[in-house]
Amino acid sequence: MARTLVFALLLVASCCFVNSQGKSPTKTGKEHLVKVMKGHKHGNKSQHMTDAAKVAEVVEALPKNHKERPEIADNAAGNFYIGTGIGDITGPAANVNMMGYANPTQVTGGIHLRLYSRAYIIADKTDETQRILFVSADMAMGSQLVKLEVLNRLRTMYDDLYTAENFCLSGTHTHSGPGGYQQFVLFDITSLGFVKENFEAIVQGIVKSVQHAHSKLTLGDIFINKGDVMMSNINRSPTAYLNNPADERNKYQYNVDKEMVLIKMAGTDGKDLGMINWFSVHGTSMNNTNHLISGDNKGYASYMFEQLLNPNTRPGQGSFVAAFAQTSEGDVSPNTKGPHCLDTGLPCDVETSTCNGKTENCVAFGPGEDMRESTHIIGTHQFSNAWDLYHSATKQLSGKVAYRHQYVNMSDYTVYLNSSTKVKTCKPSLGYSFAAGTTDGPGAFDFTQ
Repeated sequence: MARTLVFALLLVASCCFVNSQGKSPTKTGKEHLVKVMKGHKHGNKSQHMTDAAKVAEVVEALPKNHKERPEIADNAAGNFYIGTGIGDITGPAANVNMMGYANPTQVTGGIHLRLYSRAYIIADKTDETQRILFVSADMAMGSQLVKLEVLNRLRTMYDDLYTAENFCLSGTHTHSGPGGYQQFVLFDITSLGFVKENFEAIVQGIVKSVQHAHSKLTLGDIFINKGDVMMSNINRSPTAYLNNPADERNKYQYNVDKEMVLIKMAGTDGKDLGMINWFSVHGTSMNNTNHLISGDNKGYASYMFEQLLNPNTRPGQGSFVAAFAQTSEGDVSPNTKGPHCLDTGLPCDVETSTCNGKTENCVAFGPGEDMRESTHIIGTHQFSNAWDLYHSATKQLSGKVAYRHQYVNMSDYTVYLNSSTKVKTCKPSLGYSFAAGTTDGPGAFDFTQ
């Protein structure tokens, strides 16, 4: 029955049937969610009503048995100390280049969804100093500079309780957040350098989320579940995938990872504490013509989950924290209609992702009529699957809390190809096709994939 927490931590590093007794707050949560959607300032009045109706429809379609809270499981033993917290990391909403598409003309000009840091602390029951801190943040990717500064500030509060070794910072990979927070030149070119205001917003929000999690440590249990999420991701480089050896490809049913792994955290009193799931899909439902700050499909899924379990609270203010974290999303796109030529409407050339030899007109589209509807659809798919996995999670984790961390020089690493052959990596470089971008966001000039 029991699995050690190390299993969950390995999932984190590769960066609940326990509930309150009584009636479910789903109805109240649903009414509140509709109310919030109506008043959320991210479009015109008709759009508010459309979004609210969509959310209400999703909630109403949830399986009926999920609207009643199950009784506390008999095996609720309180194996860990658990803390969850959330903090706002929304940066400048005007005239800052967005991080992800590397498009100099894509600058912030308003807010669709605010960005958040979601923090989780899991400590050993017998030794609270043995703990891990996992943060899933609505940003394009983690940043060593951000992590180091967060640790500097945490050190002034908690000494060396949180270190580079036990703190994992993971980005959801939204492409609709402000940039300029990295320490490497390549990532800051299109933002025209470092943007201190955005860096501060991110660091302060992450620190706040950790403070909340630290102050709310309580005895609880963790349950794990997993299942496939369909109609939500495709391989945007299918011909490149075919270059993998056949025996390797034959190990998998699909050419992308469709499995969602979820852990549910609950207090020994049955209180819902938090949830983390990992599912592979790019944060590119909002395309490179978008100027509104957004958590994209994963941010939307988190928003829906949290509003249902935090009724009568404003977004980002509730005690229950739901992270739709990122995992193996390399060439995994949410734009499930696939790439088509903007000028003809015909499918792009499969091998080169071009239209008449040019990349600019080859763009992949999501399942909706526009990028906002596509964000809703892909986010809803993740939300509804996570909701089902959360309420059917019964496999309980137990054991010691442990973590593994190392720094690796990837430009000088020995790789063993077989028992008699070894090779070494070299310094990195950008290939010709890098400048072509992808079908989620094509590049410019005459570069092709």
